[in-house]
Amino acid sequence: MQALVIGGTGPTGPFIVNGLLARGWRVEILHTGRHEVDEIPPEVGHIHVSPHDPAALSAAIGDRRWDLCIATYGRLRAIAEIFAGRVGRFISVGGGPAYLGYMNPFLHSPEGLPAPLREDAALVSEPAQDEKGWRIVRTEEAVFRHHPDATHFRYPYVYGPYQGAPREWIVVRRVLERRRHIILPDGGLSLDAYGYAENMAHALLLAVDQPGNACGEIFNAADTHALSLREVVFHVARALDWEFEI
Repeated sequence: MQALVIGGTGPTGPFIVNGLLARGWRVEILHTGRHEVDEIPPEVGHIHVSPHDPAALSAAIGDRRWDLCIATYGRLRAIAEIFAGRVGRFISVGGGPAYLGYMNPFLHSPEGLPAPLREDAALVSEPAQDEKGWRIVRTEEAVFRHHPDATHFRYPYVYGPYQGAPREWIVVRRVLERRRHIILPDGGLSLDAYGYAENMAHALLLAVDQPGNACGEIFNAADTHALSLREVVFHVARALDWEFEI
């Protein structure tokens, strides 16, 4: 069984790749090649091309086929079209902004969204509500138009190794600078969905293991317990033996 992971070197990538290897898959990763990590073992093949360039991507894969494609980054709408008919299964990753109110909580009354959020919550239905969210919804529709049996995951904010914009850094930096005060919006009581990288990879691997339950479905993935921003700051500061006045 041959699997292609588009990505593979970001926060969830090594966990996905090594999880597939442990299940007996032969794995290749497709990425630019600018960011290699030690966790990817030498038996994993590499296709170095930008998944944001549809023409280059199409040329790089030629007429090859795979049993499974897991698309974790790149221009997903174009990727779904390019890989139509080339893969046995297609698993893709998007995000929460597809939901109505994710980017503009004032579209709801009362304002805001629960966290975690149910998969059947209302989606952005027109550009005037949220242009970015509307584009994400259109991308999800394109995935299932080209791959009716696809599985799509709406990722939360992912934390863990290789996160390019770690949520903890805003706290760690202030500790390193010996600051005692930190300003948080709404007193730090806002909630958002977070997911540890290994947990998010585990969700995708469950879809690999259980096609009967996963094919044709969209899933939200997030840690079970949603921390408030204030709690995130508290736990990071405590781990560094520091206290803030919020």
